[in-house]
Amino acid sequence: MDPNFPYYTNNTHTNFDLNPGFFYSPNANTFPQSPSQHPPHPQAQPHYRSSNPQPVLLRNNPQYSHDRGYDQRYQPQLQQFQKPFYQQPVQLQPQQLAHPGPDTILVPPSGHYIQSSAVQPHRSQQPSQIDPDTVQVSNPRHSVHSSSAYPRPGQQTPRVSQQPKSQVQKQSPTYQKTPNHYQQSQHEPQLPQQYLGQQSQFPDGPKSASTTAPSPKKKERHEATVSTPITPNMPRQNKPRVLQAVEINATRKQRATKAPNHRDSPAEPDEPEPEYPSLLCVLADDYLEAARKQPAPTEEYYTLIATALGCLESVLSNFKLPPLREAQVSLRYAEVLYAETENYDDAEMVLAKAIELCERHKFIDLKYEMQLLLSKVLYESKPKAALRDIQRIIEDIEAYRHTVWLYIFRFQHAMFSLASSAPGEMHSAIVQLDKITNLAHQNSDSAILAFAATLEALLHLASSSHEAVAASQMALAKARALQLSPDVEGVPQLTILMEYVDLACSVRAADIAQTERKRKIVHEVLYQAVSHPNWREDGLIYVPVATRAVAGMQLHGNRHVIERNGKYYLPFSWLGKEGTEALGFLLSAESSAYKNGADGGKAQKFVESGVSLVRALGSPSLRTGYRQSRREFTCQRLLEAEFLLLLIPMQCSKGLWEEANSSLAKVHAISEDIGDAFPVNMKHSLLYLRGVILQGTGDLKGALQVYQSPLLNFDSQHTPTSTRPEASNKISNSYYADSDITRNFSILAAINSALIIHSPTHPQHTRLSSLTKSLESAIRNCGNRYIKAHFSLLESILSTNRLAEKQFLKRSMDESKVIGSALTTALALIYMQDQLYKGVVDEQAMKCARAASIQTKKWGQPMWMHVAAGLEAQALEIHGFVNEAQQKKVEAEAGWEKLPNGVKGT
Repeated sequence: MDPNFPYYTNNTHTNFDLNPGFFYSPNANTFPQSPSQHPPHPQAQPHYRSSNPQPVLLRNNPQYSHDRGYDQRYQPQLQQFQKPFYQQPVQLQPQQLAHPGPDTILVPPSGHYIQSSAVQPHRSQQPSQIDPDTVQVSNPRHSVHSSSAYPRPGQQTPRVSQQPKSQVQKQSPTYQKTPNHYQQSQHEPQLPQQYLGQQSQFPDGPKSASTTAPSPKKKERHEATVSTPITPNMPRQNKPRVLQAVEINATRKQRATKAPNHRDSPAEPDEPEPEYPSLLCVLADDYLEAARKQPAPTEEYYTLIATALGCLESVLSNFKLPPLREAQVSLRYAEVLYAETENYDDAEMVLAKAIELCERHKFIDLKYEMQLLLSKVLYESKPKAALRDIQRIIEDIEAYRHTVWLYIFRFQHAMFSLASSAPGEMHSAIVQLDKITNLAHQNSDSAILAFAATLEALLHLASSSHEAVAASQMALAKARALQLSPDVEGVPQLTILMEYVDLACSVRAADIAQTERKRKIVHEVLYQAVSHPNWREDGLIYVPVATRAVAGMQLHGNRHVIERNGKYYLPFSWLGKEGTEALGFLLSAESSAYKNGADGGKAQKFVESGVSLVRALGSPSLRTGYRQSRREFTCQRLLEAEFLLLLIPMQCSKGLWEEANSSLAKVHAISEDIGDAFPVNMKHSLLYLRGVILQGTGDLKGALQVYQSPLLNFDSQHTPTSTRPEASNKISNSYYADSDITRNFSILAAINSALIIHSPTHPQHTRLSSLTKSLESAIRNCGNRYIKAHFSLLESILSTNRLAEKQFLKRSMDESKVIGSALTTALALIYMQDQLYKGVVDEQAMKCARAASIQTKKWGQPMWMHVAAGLEAQALEIHGFVNEAQQKKVEAEAGWEKLPNGVKGT
């Protein structure tokens, strides 16, 4: 090794192979080379050409043989400048140098490759002569190619075997991976570096001086040797001494001398190939996040969602993933399909395949996550099949005793049954919740027990049973027994939900004493609950579950079973703070509506406050996906419709027909806005109130058409649900059983129809008898006390027996007094005064007339206030109170002016 040679300090080796007929790759691959097929490597370093070429010695010069015995010190080259890579090669002029360097190779400009020593050179040329066409090229000490083309540090490059030119070396298997840019046209100009591989014709001269055998360490640095083949019949010393052994010691890469103000551009090291599945999953999450930041579902939103789905689909289709990773990506893909699209078939197919994968690899948690999602997907198109499937899964979970997932699937079964319109499904939901309470009691899950009991109480309220309120109170008592438990106290949403259900029980029972007391409790608990530190802003209820319910199960999904600080929770979606407050206003208005005319319209103020709060919420964001956002939007619109449907009867009771008609139009607009999501019970309410407005404004014909419409047809409402052909596969858009609420509106419509056709001159008077009989059978199964009080009043009106008439009136009066209905009481007193005490001079008749006038004022209906004032004026006049009678007549005349024109003309 030359001590004056400036070696590189890194481990990169410079490799040259001058073996004739082959090009040696740094990656230990040997390729056949033709004179016109090898352009410079595209990553090769620019060729440095000396500005002042130094004289070099020819290896075949006699002077070279004479000077070999002397110490040939390395003469450093002058500074070189960097020359652009893609430039025309400089035509080198031949020079005759007196002292060629030891590393000089003669290259003819004709472009011929160096032949093997087996090919005889021109013997006519004398050693002391230099061919004038021969160009002297100094063998460069620095590398020709870039550093990326060199073998890795420590990699030993095999020596090129000595073989005749006629024998072609077998190609390495990596040859097929060689880029095509190594091929070059024959007439394409070559760079100066390519001349190193061209043929030179040398005169006879002495043998190369580089004959010292390298040490083992030097062999590791890869030496490329070109020599003549040695055969037994041809001794080596007898061969011509023309390039018999040209040996180039490949040393470490030398740092080339650079000209000032010129920067070398080192090749960047090879970077590892990115992990495309992870990259695509991250991109999918980024696209989803960007989509859900959009203010509304725009075209950009749909494009981002489609791109995210494409990324996830590409991961599943184009890459072989580990089983756990594949299951997680499949679940994520199906969740996005369910949350953002209606491609239920695709989601079902992906989930079915992933469930099989989880079963093979025992991913229990992920399998249950997928089965739960699959049941939701099935319910969108095949609700009955979804219920059967979820029942089958529940049986399997019971066999494996996976308690936490048994909770989840039973809760989901109850939610599906709650959304169903069939009364039998309502019973199935109650059974599931009752089983949850028993299981939670065995595992000491107090929060699960309280939550399930509260939902059971809510379901009982939706039933049409006479014992619905009692059953609801019993279920609620189970939850209240655990109200002081730390797990239950830590869930403020559960606390206020109990109070709401309790207040709703009193409203349905029409117990006005309990209603007043419970409404005040609701107001206190509500503001304590929304200010609780555990109240979540996302509207989720985190119900804690015992650790032993999750024992022996590894969680991979982290969706329906969540671990926080060593504790496990089941998340449930409910309402946010504003929605919970709005629901409190709705229940407060409902519970105080019976006395709206007597307390200055307190219930109407609750309604107005609630409507303002709901409208201030604005459109929900897309942060939880399109489906959840649409559900929140529908919930807000339905809550606003509930307030308006409660406001319309209050407006009608005060004779504000125009305002009531405007509110009705707003509800109709909401129903058009949300389409099929508008519940069927609210459709009945909307249609019934339209008939009420028509009847109150004097349009009896139009009102009768509404009451007898197919939706409010009394006979069709009593057809069993199972016999309806459309009820089998259609998802109900009501979260309440249609056997109760819709029937109640049909009963009310039938009562009003009977009052209209009661006149003997009416064309449909003949239908009165059959309609009355149908009402009698329906009222027996009705648990609404307000309806029963109204029907008793109707029976007294239709009765032809005086004794029966008085009995029906007494029953109606007693019911209206218990429920606090000023409307029913006023109508009963007016009818009693008109039918029993009209023209009768009696103290009882006077009391009845005065009571009727007082009750109508509490009610606030102008038309009936006018009627009651007229009846009282007649009673006062008969009893001799002329002045008071005259005042009542003036009051009655003032009320007459406020009546609609349709009422005045009837």
